Amino acid sequence: MAEDQSLLNGYCFPFMRIFKKIDWFICPPKEALFFTFRTIIASYLALTIALWMEMDSPKWAFMSTWIVAQTTRGESIARSRWRVIGTILGVVIAVFIVISFPQQPFLFEFSVAIWLALCCWIGSLIRSSASYGAVLAGYTCALIAFAASEEPENVFMLAMSRGTYIILGVACENLVARAFSHNLDRQARDVMEDNLLTTIRSGLKTVIDILDGDHEAGFRSHAIFSKISQFRTSFEFRKFEMHGNDHSVDHAHASLFSVSAVLTRTASLSVYMMELKEKSDSFEIIIAYVRAALQDLLDNLQKGTDFGRSLRGLEQLRWECRQRITDYFISDVNKSLQILDNEASSDLLGERILYRALSELLGEISVTLAEYKKSIQPIPGDHFRFPMHQWYNIKVANGNALRVFTAVMLACLIWEVTAWDKMVSALTLLVIACGRLCLFENAYRMSIGFLRGTLYAIAIGGLVNFTMMGQSNTIEMVYLAFFLPLFVGGLSIYNPSTRGTSMGYTIFLPFMLLISNQGRMDELTFFNNAIAMAFAGFMSAIAFRFISPYDPKKHRQEIRRKMLLSLRALPTLQPIPRTRRWVANATDQFVNIMRQFNIKQEAELSEAYNRGALALMAIGVNIIRLRFLIKNDVLPEDIKQQLRVVLRRIAQFRGGRYRRTVTIAHSAIRKLRSREANEKNVARRLEISNAITSLILISYALDKNAVFLDSADDQAIES
Repeated sequence: MAEDQSLLNGYCFPFMRIFKKIDWFICPPKEALFFTFRTIIASYLALTIALWMEMDSPKWAFMSTWIVAQTTRGESIARSRWRVIGTILGVVIAVFIVISFPQQPFLFEFSVAIWLALCCWIGSLIRSSASYGAVLAGYTCALIAFAASEEPENVFMLAMSRGTYIILGVACENLVARAFSHNLDRQARDVMEDNLLTTIRSGLKTVIDILDGDHEAGFRSHAIFSKISQFRTSFEFRKFEMHGNDHSVDHAHASLFSVSAVLTRTASLSVYMMELKEKSDSFEIIIAYVRAALQDLLDNLQKGTDFGRSLRGLEQLRWECRQRITDYFISDVNKSLQILDNEASSDLLGERILYRALSELLGEISVTLAEYKKSIQPIPGDHFRFPMHQWYNIKVANGNALRVFTAVMLACLIWEVTAWDKMVSALTLLVIACGRLCLFENAYRMSIGFLRGTLYAIAIGGLVNFTMMGQSNTIEMVYLAFFLPLFVGGLSIYNPSTRGTSMGYTIFLPFMLLISNQGRMDELTFFNNAIAMAFAGFMSAIAFRFISPYDPKKHRQEIRRKMLLSLRALPTLQPIPRTRRWVANATDQFVNIMRQFNIKQEAELSEAYNRGALALMAIGVNIIRLRFLIKNDVLPEDIKQQLRVVLRRIAQFRGGRYRRTVTIAHSAIRKLRSREANEKNVARRLEISNAITSLILISYALDKNAVFLDSADDQAIES
């Protein structure tokens, strides 16, 4: 219901909800309207300047504006520099290729295809502001090179012309984006604050559900992790929308990361509460206090009131947990000194483990809210930085490069065989389609939508050509003819479910409406251009659907294998990675693996992957903790050896060795429990209890997620 309200935006009538499939057009959010109007204005400005300068093909300036249009102003501003750099680099490479192979068509076509594939490989790999510059460098080169193939002696002038069009489109889009930046700083901060609150509230609700006895809640958090990944990407562009650099975004990133840590620690607490079933009345009482304090905090966050009192209450409860740990430890030591009662000592150890897990969870919640407060209330003179580590998917980049190279070379082969005079236009449209598709995270699914948008552009272009454009004698009439088709296209770009279709439609529509500065589109030219555009659309769809085809099942299995390999490497990896970096990398992989599911059709399977991936994250965190315990000099050597055996088994963990690993982990827990109960050295006893805490979670995660963690069997988890 809340989502529907955000779409309806408060200004649409209730009966319009029956048009839910087109609510993005009937009741668009104001942000979608702003994006649409500013992009239309930018494209009109680019077209006007191109016509005023009497350029030979103004439609390219018009098309460039829609090619580089971004849904947020911060994105447009952040990527504008890279677009210009990419365009200039593409112009230089195009001239170099043309003058290097004027009489060698195969080498010429091969060089262009290789360069385009390389640029698309880089653009698919880095997934940042520079990715647009890389892709622009690729298809700018291809546009100029193929256009100059018929008259290579004029390559320099053609390069200047095409480069000018693209830079003009980029400049106009960036200029209008900045012109629409009124009160942008406040708006960006409001959006960031709202995103943070949404994530924090979801995390706190999960913690409350766990404390209420819903121990499975911690394993149903993939939606929250997806939001964290989505918001983390968008925050990078919020920097450019905020005036100055007060490190608010760095604190926002830290807060988002702490929510990930809260969810991981919540799942761990849930495991301890299930495994250590005998809980004292005092723990149940403090759980009730914690739940009440969290509910009060959640209410304050929802109302937007000050949460300082609630936060101080949580801190007091955290210190109470630490005091209980101390009390139980002293009581445990006294019992050990008086009589050897292993059963009583074991109960006290269980209590310490529960209180420690709860204390760590409360501490992480405090860190989350502290970072959130710093992000919305910047501190003067703050120099805090939160480093971001990007996860690279080399296989996706390799696949996109192969698809682009094959599609271009196949089109060039058809060109050589048929000598079709419109193949240059088809090739230019093809490289634009391939380059743009490479920027989508899931180009396989977007390719059909892009083809559909291409066909829509042909149909709508024909309708406008044969109705309004014939009567357009002034620039105002041209604007009027364009407005409604572009308005619909702009709104559909802002809607995620129609973005692939709308991209193909808005990028290619100008190609079907304008031909030159002095002429109009006649019937023969229109149909020739339509065939060329349809060819480009079908070739790009075929390339991304059938060349190294994307298979969600294989992709998620591959990500799972990578996660398992990273887990197996963790016991011996040098230097020992920091816990926060491990969680950040694992979160990226976790979100990526959950994107490969149709949740409605594969609910049970996605739940298995969700539980397994979270268990793997928890195991990794505790492996790091055990390694630091071994590295310290507090534990005796025989205990360290026990821990090394467990870690060594995890490093060798695969196939039939699974059950043996679980057995060794349980055996180590029994031995450490016995040793902890009889240890007289207080420091050693504390460290042994910490090791037991980690081993309990590792053994539980191994035991309950056998299928997911068995790297030798890819089919078992899918069945």
